[in-house]
Amino acid sequence: MKGSCSVALFLTALVTISSSAVQQNSCSKDVPCGSPRGHLEIFGSHAEATETIDEMFTVPQPQEFFDKFVKPNKPVLLRGAAKPSRAYSLWTPEYLIREYGNLTVRLEARSEGNGKIPAGEGGLGRDTVAHFMQNFETMDAYVISQIPRPMERDVAVPPCLRCGSIAQGIQETHLFLTAAGGMTKVHRDPYSTFHCLFNGTKDWILIDPSQSDLLYFAEESRYEWGGFSEIDVDRVDMLEFPKVQDVRFARITMDKGDCIFVPGGYPHQVRVNGHLNTAVSIWISRLKEFDNTGCDQEFDFTPMDQVDVLWRYSGHGDLPQGHMDIHILRRLLLLLADSEGKISVKHFVHNFIKGQHEAKDEIEENFQMTQEQINTMDELYSNMRSEFAKKVDPEGRGYITKDEVKALTVEEMKELMLVIDPTDVSDMESFEYSHIEAERIRALLVTLVHQHNGKIPTDLFVKEYVDTLGGTSQVAEEIVSKLVPNDGGILTIALLKENIKAALQPFDSARFHDPTLERLMYKHLEMHDEL
Repeated sequence: MKGSCSVALFLTALVTISSSAVQQNSCSKDVPCGSPRGHLEIFGSHAEATETIDEMFTVPQPQEFFDKFVKPNKPVLLRGAAKPSRAYSLWTPEYLIREYGNLTVRLEARSEGNGKIPAGEGGLGRDTVAHFMQNFETMDAYVISQIPRPMERDVAVPPCLRCGSIAQGIQETHLFLTAAGGMTKVHRDPYSTFHCLFNGTKDWILIDPSQSDLLYFAEESRYEWGGFSEIDVDRVDMLEFPKVQDVRFARITMDKGDCIFVPGGYPHQVRVNGHLNTAVSIWISRLKEFDNTGCDQEFDFTPMDQVDVLWRYSGHGDLPQGHMDIHILRRLLLLLADSEGKISVKHFVHNFIKGQHEAKDEIEENFQMTQEQINTMDELYSNMRSEFAKKVDPEGRGYITKDEVKALTVEEMKELMLVIDPTDVSDMESFEYSHIEAERIRALLVTLVHQHNGKIPTDLFVKEYVDTLGGTSQVAEEIVSKLVPNDGGILTIALLKENIKAALQPFDSARFHDPTLERLMYKHLEMHDEL
């Protein structure tokens, strides 16, 4: 018996050692011996995919779609569901340039880990479709933008989104244009998304939300519907982020013509393949229940320009992109009703409509703000509170009832949302003034003054503004025109002292993105299990 036990123990140890060896990387100059499997490799290299998601070859009708996927919070891959869209056969570079070349779209760096905002013909973070398609292979950028309205005719909304509260919850549609090599961080989207691919392929890794605590989401994402992980998806440091080793995941490849449904808040990471990769994502409200009004018929694919969408973009000017969900706002208001069905307007505006330094007891993170910025934001939130109260309670009763909240139309809810959630600065044509801090420009000017004995060639400032601060030459020249109004070509200390305040005024007074309202709403809904 002892001999048998010894053999069994030996074999168990051998299996354990072999298993351990499998879980380690091979040694190299960059990877020490004994490192965990997947260390300093791309995300998903730490294990084989052990989870699966459903695949379907027909698109379900709305009730079935809600029951099988929306309600249980399950992704599904729908093979061939993008083929009824005109974009599937038409979207070539030549077609996009010819039909939509003059439209303006939003840009981001091709890799989400790159913090530098790319610039195009439309300025920082903006380009025309024509310029992007002529340069997409070499630009370190990709288009992720609300789809310009003229392009909607090429995108078919699937039957599963065509009625009831699903149809009423179509928020906006995002356009994706890029070359091979693009990738996302591990992230979760604020809305449920129906993502359809018209060119190229995409590799997806999907992780059940129950494993979110293994993914090292950034602290600033704690109380937001969306969010991102701090993990470098190209070189996962398993020593810094050891819990990643325990992440179980599903891995799928989307082909041209496929669509995928991903519930809101479901963590995932995506890599882009193909010479040209084009796609759209339809963002949908997160639904707890399904109102099937109008669902007593069979639905087919319908061009998007014939479907109701809450927020649309003309293709020029500021984008109304990324607003909070009007249905979540309605849910929050209803949750605040007292036993008589009344919602105190004063309570709402003073507890939810406030900025970061006002909400420091409720929100852990605070941006560093100058006094001028604090004053600007104080005035902004004061105006928000006043305007919201007037719109929701025009008679000045001090309350609104649950029945009145339920009766508010979509357009009335959108008006309320626009008051308390103005256009994000990154979606505005003036984005550069918010993105580049005035203090960084001042510091650059001081450095150049010292380096050049008090006389700065203006073309040198333009170059350094672009190369060092990541701005555009157009805005740099605008600054120069105010610093050196007589176009002398040389910026002196005297001119700098006299004109710097006026030159940097657009930066000093620029609004910045403040997620405090979203976080306060999220915390309250989470506390009442209403997310």
